[in-house]
Amino acid sequence: MNMQTLGEFGLIDLIDLPFPNPESVLVGIGDDCAVLPYSDTHYQLVSCDLMVEDIHFIRKKITPYQLGYKAVAVNLSDIAAMGGSPTHILVSAALPPDYTVTEWQELYRGIGDICSRYGVNVIGGDTTASADKLCINVTVLGLVEQQNLHLRRDAKVGDAVFVTGALGGSRAGLELVLRDNSAFPDALYTALMRCHYQPEPCCHEIAVLNSLAGVHLHALNDISDGLVSECHEIAEASSCAMVLYKDKIPVHPAAAALAEQTKNDCTHWALTGGEDYQLLGTVDAAYADELCAQYTALTGKQLTMIGTVIAGNGVYLLDSAEQCEAGQQPDMQYYIEKAGYNHFHDKSQTNVNDGADDEVTQLLLQQIAELNRQIEAQRVYRHDLKNHLACVSGLLECADYSGARNYIRQLSEALPQQDVRYHDRTVLNILLNQKAALAKEKNIEFQVHCAQNSELLSRISDFDLCTLLGNLIDNGIEHANGADPYLYLDLFFDDAGNTVLRMENSCITPPVLQHGVFVSCKADKASHGKGMEQIRCTTEAYDGIFSWQYDDAAERFITQCVFEFA
Repeated sequence: MNMQTLGEFGLIDLIDLPFPNPESVLVGIGDDCAVLPYSDTHYQLVSCDLMVEDIHFIRKKITPYQLGYKAVAVNLSDIAAMGGSPTHILVSAALPPDYTVTEWQELYRGIGDICSRYGVNVIGGDTTASADKLCINVTVLGLVEQQNLHLRRDAKVGDAVFVTGALGGSRAGLELVLRDNSAFPDALYTALMRCHYQPEPCCHEIAVLNSLAGVHLHALNDISDGLVSECHEIAEASSCAMVLYKDKIPVHPAAAALAEQTKNDCTHWALTGGEDYQLLGTVDAAYADELCAQYTALTGKQLTMIGTVIAGNGVYLLDSAEQCEAGQQPDMQYYIEKAGYNHFHDKSQTNVNDGADDEVTQLLLQQIAELNRQIEAQRVYRHDLKNHLACVSGLLECADYSGARNYIRQLSEALPQQDVRYHDRTVLNILLNQKAALAKEKNIEFQVHCAQNSELLSRISDFDLCTLLGNLIDNGIEHANGADPYLYLDLFFDDAGNTVLRMENSCITPPVLQHGVFVSCKADKASHGKGMEQIRCTTEAYDGIFSWQYDDAAERFITQCVFEFA
């Protein structure tokens, strides 16, 4: 398994180092900050954050001042997410050969301004040379009163879930950066660039929340990797489930305006975009309304209740609170997978236009949710099976053979779809099971053969695998027709040792090309041909060769991707 597949949090989970001096550590790895003893009334908070060129920022798109400001802001946000106040920072930097003295001075001007704003001292750090990329690491120290320490594991069943401000602004700012044009109103452009490049940590907001809520305030997290991702962290740490209400999630107005102009989903940006650095928390539900009113009276800002904490596990997204039955875990169709920024995602294998990425991500989330639904259905079926068998046995003992046959028939029809293990790779299994279910609904014969030790599957990221196979199989299912429609998918090695991905599907009607692009039979003609283009682009990204052919005599369509690895 590579870093892309494991991800940031999977990598952290592998760290299992003992504490030679355990009495000196109250909270270690696993929250926004480490917590250390300090005094009879306070704890010491410590955290650090690394920003790397072309991973966290594009150097030519951000000013040195903005970079210095943001590098500090993301660290101060970690202190606020623990209920504390920042006191000191240390700054380390690896500078590429072309970094100028002026840029260095501007970087530190940004650092100095945000430190002055929040009363933080710069007390040290380190500088070194870098071969070609700029890297900035900030270590932050802070203090928190012992009664105000808030951990991710502190959420309680029955709590209300809140956020301290509007979301999606930073992701909308990133959209402007990636589009590389400023053909938008100046006020909108300026507002979103500030959200993305100069976020404000909630240092003042947490002080107000501590003062107003006291012991009623429970779990906290800051929204760095995305709202859904942060909710999963709290739910996992607190051994509970969280239900979010889509109509309650506050979207930054400038983000909503940009999303409308660019045909994007602003709610999706708010859910998964990240880098908003608002606080996400849980509070005693009985105190929620009073807290909101007091918070607004003191700050002039909105504290928004967006969901509830229930018994169970995972995170669920409902349209509104009216859909939620009190204390009940929603159906798996409402389950929303952890989605947010993955620091180890291979940027070189994806297009700059994030719109296609969003579509693929949503497809993968839907597939995972569907598989989870199937697993839950199997658990329920197994749980009730002994009772059903007792009924069948009773009917047989009463010589009611007709009743027994009917009962067995009903039992067979109720049998949930099984999870077929096509391959050892989890994402591949999820994808193929979901597509097999779709093919079954359309009465299409679906056969798959996957070589287990394919070098392609060891190299390709989960994201690109979903893009490649998802589009490939969707095209096959869309066009498979005839008296006995079928779709055969093979991943094998040819005589030359190349990895070959080949799909064949029945197709009684020759495909139609218009200006070199396939004309889709979908109702939405505006998106025709995009699937084949995604297959081609992903194949070529891994130095593969994409081809297709239509066999008129056999009435079949064959798509093939050949990968030659040295």
